[in-house]
Amino acid sequence: MDQTTHNNTPPVVTGPTGNVQQVHHYYHPHKSGGVAALLEVIPGLFQVFGIGHMYAGNVVTGLLFMFGYWALAFVNFLLCFVFIGFITWPLCWVATMIISPLIAANTCKSR
Repeated sequence: MDQTTHNNTPPVVTGPTGNVQQVHHYYHPHKSGGVAALLEVIPGLFQVFGIGHMYAGNVVTGLLFMFGYWALAFVNFLLCFVFIGFITWPLCWVATMIISPLIAANTCKSR
């Protein structure tokens, strides 16, 4: 018999040389969309976005949101010197506070 299965142990497979190998099946728990959204909103109050995306498993998207927003905030900070930044910065923040949690929560549902 090539494969034996026990109740609480991983399956045992005999290799081509007769050595016994254990097969491990890793369990990945489902991520909560609500937790991902909260991890976007709460740090977002302090101008930090992307943590919910990292929780959902999209590290690159999370880093893009984080550094992309900071770059946009820097441009808006510079625009504050000509007074238009006082309008564009809050608008960008509100848009990111709406869009980013929705995308992070939907990412959890699609995985």
